[in-house]
Amino acid sequence: MYTISKSIDIDFSHHVHGHQGACINLHGHTWKFEVGLAANTLDAEGFVIDFKLLKQRVLEPCHTLLDHALAVAAETYEQIQEELKGIGTAFLETRRPIHGRIDTAEPVSIQLYGAETRLPGGMKVAVFPFAPTSERLAKWLYELADASLSDERVKVTYGRVYETLHPVASIAEYTP
Repeated sequence: MYTISKSIDIDFSHHVHGHQGACINLHGHTWKFEVGLAANTLDAEGFVIDFKLLKQRVLEPCHTLLDHALAVAAETYEQIQEELKGIGTAFLETRRPIHGRIDTAEPVSIQLYGAETRLPGGMKVAVFPFAPTSERLAKWLYELADASLSDERVKVTYGRVYETLHPVASIAEYTP
């Protein structure tokens, strides 16, 4: 059995809907999203798959969705979207005294395996159909990779999310 893995670091914040502890607050991490793949045989070029495909089909879209975003559950978003619009607008207005204008390129808005970017007041928000805990994100990452990469030869073996790396790693993993 041949195995490979590849990861990408993504900076984003999140809120855990209904959490009894500190994760009820907005807070951010430098997350690491990692996917593992396996195959009994290699392709004609000698790969499980080319790392470039894993990057293009799974990891880069995750980065586009989440980089410098606020990740929330759809339920939370529906409750606070008007407030987020006001906050986003206020954040963008801070450009005016420095740059004389507020216009800049807007973040890319995408839909990715049930999650999507919303831009209330220009603020980048990644909306998931679940509260974005590390465990749920690991399963979502696995399912995204499985839908994008698995075939009769290649199988996704895990989706792993590192919520923190330093000083001690906090890791969630999903395997079927």
